[in-house]
Amino acid sequence: MFIIDILPLTKTPHTQPQILSYFYSSNLTIGTLVEIPLGRRKEYGIVLDSHPAADFRQEIKKAAYELKSISRLIFAEPILTPQQIQLTLFLGQYYFTSPGMFLKMTQSVIMRPKIEGSIARRTMRAPKSQKLILFPTISQANIFYSSHKPNAVIWHSDLTKKKQKEIWQQIKNAEIQTIIGTRSAIFLPFINLKEIIVEDATNPSHRSWDMRPHYSAIIAAQKLTEIFKAKLTLNSDIPTISIPISLISFKEKKGELLPAQIIDFRAEMKAGNFSIFSRALQTAIKDALRRQQPIILFINRRGAANFVLCRDCGYIAKCANCDAPLAHHLINQKPRLLCHRCGAQTEPPSICPECRSDRVKTVGIGSQKVELEAQKLFSAAKIARLDSDAAPKAKDQQKIIQNYIESKTDILIATQILFSYKTEITQRPPAVIGVISADTLLHLPDYQSGERTWQIIAMLKKIQNNIIIQTHNPENSIIQSAAAGNWQSFYDDETETRKLLNYPPFSQIIKLTFRHRDPKRAGQEAKILAAKLKRINPNTPTSSPSLKKGEIRQPAERGCYGAILSDPLPAFIPKQKGKYVWNIIIKFPISNFQFPINKEFFLKRDSLLQYIPANWEISIDPLDLL
Repeated sequence: MFIIDILPLTKTPHTQPQILSYFYSSNLTIGTLVEIPLGRRKEYGIVLDSHPAADFRQEIKKAAYELKSISRLIFAEPILTPQQIQLTLFLGQYYFTSPGMFLKMTQSVIMRPKIEGSIARRTMRAPKSQKLILFPTISQANIFYSSHKPNAVIWHSDLTKKKQKEIWQQIKNAEIQTIIGTRSAIFLPFINLKEIIVEDATNPSHRSWDMRPHYSAIIAAQKLTEIFKAKLTLNSDIPTISIPISLISFKEKKGELLPAQIIDFRAEMKAGNFSIFSRALQTAIKDALRRQQPIILFINRRGAANFVLCRDCGYIAKCANCDAPLAHHLINQKPRLLCHRCGAQTEPPSICPECRSDRVKTVGIGSQKVELEAQKLFSAAKIARLDSDAAPKAKDQQKIIQNYIESKTDILIATQILFSYKTEITQRPPAVIGVISADTLLHLPDYQSGERTWQIIAMLKKIQNNIIIQTHNPENSIIQSAAAGNWQSFYDDETETRKLLNYPPFSQIIKLTFRHRDPKRAGQEAKILAAKLKRINPNTPTSSPSLKKGEIRQPAERGCYGAILSDPLPAFIPKQKGKYVWNIIIKFPISNFQFPINKEFFLKRDSLLQYIPANWEISIDPLDLL
């Protein structure tokens, strides 16, 4: 009889053990797939270790619980490599979540009826070295793959399960040397991985914030190169504060980088121009159209307007489920109010429901409004819109891009989806790019909004140097440094602020989130947990950088666990999908610029996080703090 340590392929509350022990009649190899009883249900699990039960006879007798037996053996030979298991356990620890959830993403591939050959036997053949090239989007991966056939394979979520199984097996058999893929390719069964190249490394699509479990392909790649003793290369067009600049290989654009033109929209309005297009942008568009050259107009919001406002009483139409302002859209040419969080729709009011005034107006600019205004001003131009409303699926987006490349579009109005197709766009470079409103990028109350603004403008400049930036705040230092392409100026100011306030890269941020349909219960639970954590992590004053003239010192007290705790606060959108949301932010300061992935840090951090109740969400390195 043996005691087998199992990693369940399911989510387990963080307050419970993540690795479970079971009896089995014989020894099992690490990486074997089994079925186990878990509560009243059956789950799949991966074997992590095996011990003779006789070695633990006394411990078994004294245990307060009775070990169950494995229900059945699914595959006699291991279906996962030791390196895959090692990566999975690390990610579970890093993100303080169930490690088995990372393996569950590949369950449909590994759950096949036959395993061809043994991992142990194959590794004896001294397999050829393997190289992984990661792209943030499927379209970028496809473009690169098309020029590297047949000496490579491509891996992404749009492949059929049959094709995924075929590629999985080829990689495990060491038959493939070059693998091109998106972030999920990091979990493939590499045998002799010698190099990982991450293209467009600063692209947020390398992070899986659109689905759980959340993880960053950059973090996973760093660990995988450590496991295989491989080489890691991070390629990017633009820098980021979150990755030390010494680790990034920059792909410089040839030619002179000209500063972007900044247009003060306050002066436009004083001059009597109330269009969303400045006079300079209108002239540039007309010149490009006359020369039969394309134009790109960038706006970071979809819809026709940001919200609907009563000019008499200040009423703003909000979502009943989310308490978020409803965006004004044109759906099938009819005006609708749409919630961008839950998708709820309603008709826009013609009369204010609060004061009965008829002075109800739309406020702000979205991609649909830009399209309508462009059609009025440039009626002879062929205009297309690239956003998630006009092109919700990848194939729709690709069609719009192809039309642009084939000169079937004169003016392309685009949101950030544009950056997924920047390689294709360069096949037909625009004569000018107009940033309709830089202010919509900058005014989110999040510590990363400045960097995102700088990066977006920098990415647009990589597509075309001739950029016109429209803003109501032309003196803003972020807009000025982005327009000039001066990363060092922005970097110096931003890192000084982040260091003062203990933001990344000088800390790891953890967002704790509680949701409940009762607003009082939500607030009470948040305050109870905050008080509990402050008792556990008593604050002690710490030294902080001296303040400059005019700066206000914010509280930054570090407790015995090294944590800085915020007060509990409602989320930026306090009600989401019918539930009230409260957040607590924890900062774990780190002494050096590069994030230290070591056991000591995890031990200190996790000793505090273990007190978080199971009904709270724990987000490590959250995309935002809102």
